[in-house]
Amino acid sequence: MSSTLPDGPGAAHQTVENGEAAAPDLHLRRRFFSFPTLIGYAVAVAVLAVAASRVFDIDWSETWELVKSTDPLLYAAALALYYLSFWFRGWRWILIARSGELDRAPGTRLPPIRIASLIILQGWFANSIAFMRIGDAYRGYAFSKESGTRFSLVLGTILGERAQDMVAVLILLIIATIGILIADTADAPIWVIIGALILVSVLFVLLMGMRFFGDQISSRLPGRFQSSFHNILIGALAGFKPRDVPAQLSLGIIAWLLETARLFLVAKGMGLEIDIWVALFAALAGAMLSTIPTPGGFGFVEGGLTGVLILLGLNDTDAFALTVVDRTISWISIIIIGGAVFFGWQLFRARHPAVLPAITMTDADATVRDGG
Repeated sequence: MSSTLPDGPGAAHQTVENGEAAAPDLHLRRRFFSFPTLIGYAVAVAVLAVAASRVFDIDWSETWELVKSTDPLLYAAALALYYLSFWFRGWRWILIARSGELDRAPGTRLPPIRIASLIILQGWFANSIAFMRIGDAYRGYAFSKESGTRFSLVLGTILGERAQDMVAVLILLIIATIGILIADTADAPIWVIIGALILVSVLFVLLMGMRFFGDQISSRLPGRFQSSFHNILIGALAGFKPRDVPAQLSLGIIAWLLETARLFLVAKGMGLEIDIWVALFAALAGAMLSTIPTPGGFGFVEGGLTGVLILLGLNDTDAFALTVVDRTISWISIIIIGGAVFFGWQLFRARHPAVLPAITMTDADATVRDGG
């Protein structure tokens, strides 16, 4: 998946305070080869190996034949729809930022949708190769530099965006469950809905706590963090202004439906017959699993999505083969295409600093010092 839950503002602020946004290409390389990331990969491989050998009954030769039989045209269509979802996510992010009046201060300007979409893609690339979802911090800082807006305000919009994502996921999971029950094609795993409901409840309590007790919380923080916390609060709640929620939530739902279309087309391209409601439920379940902070959710998404597909009616081999091909889009392609965009972005910034100001250690320190 991509699309994911927030790990909280603290981690992102620590990233900027330590200057890790100063040279993203260098520091992402360090993150990729860091001890926690390598441990994350090792744990993920172990989880996937145990699941494949002890839990699932997989015919490996049949799996390979299914993978090879994938229709390239349907695969290309699935790939295109998946990347189209980034445009809708970028559009929603701009609407949330506008709702929070991030461009109100002199010298600030919101980037066009295409730039916001590319920044999101770069963030997902970072999340796909590094441990603990560093990509959320990176894209918040990149948007901040591009717009001239305080980093903490942008970080707040990401928190609000992720909360909206979980609301959209919960709504669509309920719709998918109703569709499965009506079609009587499978039994929807209720634990997935319960998990989504718990996550939405936690985020709702967090946001309401910030809304009603923000001043009290801020007053207990060290002086230099009070302004940052206030900015995070403004950005987070910007995504929940009653007049703006319908448009923002609709764009998020469209993005998730495009992800569902990706999985559905991949299945069709492999000759697997699955109901659209099954595809919707499975795609959303896989997205929730991707929030586990291994690189790209590796190991847990593969094992979990395979298990969900089996519970939804596919046999073990078909479920695993579908998961493998789908993950070449939702994870491997992000590393390849997102990585190309990321490094191209860094090169473009280096050559055109007047258009896209380079991120420097001095900038990062100043952002923290001034409460942004």
